[in-house]
Amino acid sequence: MKFRRTTANFAVALSCCVFGIASTSHAQAEKQAYPAHLPYTFSNFAWWTDAELRDLLKKRIPHLGDEIATTTEAEGRVRDALTALLMEKGISARVMSEEPSPSAMGQPLPNILGVDVDDSPPISRPSVVFMLVEPQLAVGVIKVQANAADALAAVENEIQGDEGRGFSEGFSRFSVFEIEKSLKRLGYFSEQVDLRHGQPYKQGERYLVDESVLIDAGPKYRISTITADGGPLLSGKDLSSFFTVHSGDPAVPIPFGQLGPQIRALYQQYGYADVHISSDPVLDRDHATVSYALHVDPGPIYHLRSLTIQKLDPEQEKRVREIFAMKPGDIYREQAITDLYRAILNEPSLRGYTLGYSPKPDRAAAVVDLTLDFAKEGGNATVTIQ
Repeated sequence: MKFRRTTANFAVALSCCVFGIASTSHAQAEKQAYPAHLPYTFSNFAWWTDAELRDLLKKRIPHLGDEIATTTEAEGRVRDALTALLMEKGISARVMSEEPSPSAMGQPLPNILGVDVDDSPPISRPSVVFMLVEPQLAVGVIKVQANAADALAAVENEIQGDEGRGFSEGFSRFSVFEIEKSLKRLGYFSEQVDLRHGQPYKQGERYLVDESVLIDAGPKYRISTITADGGPLLSGKDLSSFFTVHSGDPAVPIPFGQLGPQIRALYQQYGYADVHISSDPVLDRDHATVSYALHVDPGPIYHLRSLTIQKLDPEQEKRVREIFAMKPGDIYREQAITDLYRAILNEPSLRGYTLGYSPKPDRAAAVVDLTLDFAKEGGNATVTIQ
């Protein structure tokens, strides 16, 4: 059996609107070209390593490489081979495959803010995922070893409740990421986390997989310097009062608090739709210190070049143009779209409508052609950002 993730219809998520990403409704996403081949990965076949499993499959399936055709037949051959491998261990299994949604085939959502990138989990390349559905695999006993008492306590607190959850390689990678975050909050910036699992063993109707977490915390880092340059709109301003830590304090993953989002919101209100904020930490491993410097690259000021309104009658469109606080020639402001969304909730002529939007930037001219897409509730209003 195979299935493909699809995106549900949605009304609008106005606060996520930034240039450079694209998301569509299910109907639009299906029109996108779907790759003929994709990499393949394994979710929970804990009896083998990834390399062992690939080697076994390639011996059984002629011409199988590290990518697979996105067809029922090609995926079926892999599912059948995985089922046979488990049967050789005396395990009657049901295996499924899952393809990523068409909307996931584009570039992963960038960290537009550019602040504290390490606070977001790593994004995996889209792949066909093969998973064992029956019998169920769950995490058994988790043992933690660490060379620092506070690191041990933090990790044990982080994994609390993980025993008994469904076992998957993806969740294990996410667990490592969360463990690393918990250690960085204590100032351990050179931490090494090694999560291993043993062979599955049967308990009742399911199989359990014990895990061990080995932690080399390394030294605790302190902050040597921390500065923030707010760019042209905040030139010469002392922003240190917004910092959550200061020079000499233990290092933390997010030293600037909400300063980054606040600066970004400020710049967007003045038409800097491509503003980028960076704050990559610089580690001095010899002295166990870290320095932070926040920088703002404002980019150009964008203006609204044209406004197109779809799926409304003339009177409704006229009313939208009256209440929409952004006209062609004005500075492009995302807040105006958010305000419009709120306004239509109280507009009698637009009761029962949802709003989607599609800003098309012309970066060479620093202008935006904006389309507002209305639909009756339950319809296919979309957000498309190019």
